[in-house]
Amino acid sequence: MKEAAADDGQLGELLQEFVNRVSHLQGHTLAVLTEESVTLQQVLLLRRLQHMGESTLSDLATRMRMSPPAVSQMIDRLFALDLLTRVEADEDRRRKKVSVTKKGATLLVRVRRARAAEYAAGVSGLTPKVRSDLLAVLRRALQELPHEADSVATPTSPRSKAS
Repeated sequence: MKEAAADDGQLGELLQEFVNRVSHLQGHTLAVLTEESVTLQQVLLLRRLQHMGESTLSDLATRMRMSPPAVSQMIDRLFALDLLTRVEADEDRRRKKVSVTKKGATLLVRVRRARAAEYAAGVSGLTPKVRSDLLAVLRRALQELPHEADSVATPTSPRSKAS
């Protein structure tokens, strides 16, 4: 069991090093964030919210593992930028439900495209064989992982897998 934990730790370190070497080298993603006056954390909130459909502030704070005041401040900023909507919940008018606007969805597409282009450029120096192997491994790994909308932010609880 200790060997598996060590392997997981090494895998995590290697994945982090890999992403660091292939991402943001050209600055396109950071340029999009700067143009739109948003932070990476705000984009992550928008992305999570898009996967959820709509949410209350407290549910979003729980899923993001952030304090409600921090999420509230981010929501205020994103609302001011017209990247999300905020409406009263039908069941309790004191609670607000938020969802991503069309402008917010467009921003997420721009960020995703910029990141994908940077990652592609980052791995362009690999041999065709290694790129092909990496593509195959990533496809298999993604088939085994749950979609973000299906997972809840509980990284300490082990996930059972059907073998």
